[in-house]
Amino acid sequence: MKVIINADDFGYTKAVTEGIIEGYHRGIIRSTTALCNMEYVEYGKKLLKDCPNLAVGVHLTLTLGKSLTQNQTLTDEFGYFYKPEMLQEHMFDPQEVYLEFKAQIEKYIEIFGRKPSHLDSHHGMHDFHDNYLATERLAKEYHLPVRRYSDYLFVKEFVNEKISVEGLIDILEKYKNKNIEIMTHPGNCDLELYEKSSYSLNRVVELSILCHQDIKDYIKENKIVVTNYLGESYEENTYR
Repeated sequence: MKVIINADDFGYTKAVTEGIIEGYHRGIIRSTTALCNMEYVEYGKKLLKDCPNLAVGVHLTLTLGKSLTQNQTLTDEFGYFYKPEMLQEHMFDPQEVYLEFKAQIEKYIEIFGRKPSHLDSHHGMHDFHDNYLATERLAKEYHLPVRRYSDYLFVKEFVNEKISVEGLIDILEKYKNKNIEIMTHPGNCDLELYEKSSYSLNRVVELSILCHQDIKDYIKENKIVVTNYLGESYEENTYR
């Protein structure tokens, strides 16, 4: 069984970014995805120098922060993306989605100096309505795997009452003998995150679970390979 534990929202805030790095050093995080329009992405790059097996993809967004492109259908008059609750009947221009997503991928390449490991998105926007047409086009253009459309079954069950050591083990048991990607949102919490997001203190809870010894022991005992989209594996001796 191979498992990708992906930490979404790399670069969102300083505390979230530092927490994901901590989850690599102390826990089982080997994959993350960066919000390339956020101010802490470049700070996160500096922290990656001690994380040789942490693969970083692009967390495509149309619902957080400012866009990287000029457009007519993606943002408000100030260039900020609309909040998810405003998008149920909203129609994006497919070409504008393609250009915005491409700009975010190119921003990643500019910052990190390499292609991302894979693509996924904030609030599932990479396949919201017709957005997957743009995502699929870019995946082929850059030769990248995409969440929900890869060889790894996408699992989004690490939420609500499942956010516990027992809950994570239950998920791993449920999908035993399958190759899966589990979406997670770990991080540390500071005042900036608390003021920005309703999902703040829970990130610390997630981080503690992904670093918990019982989870590490379960993975070892069940010979689970924790990996990422680059095929780099978790090794117990990388713990600090």
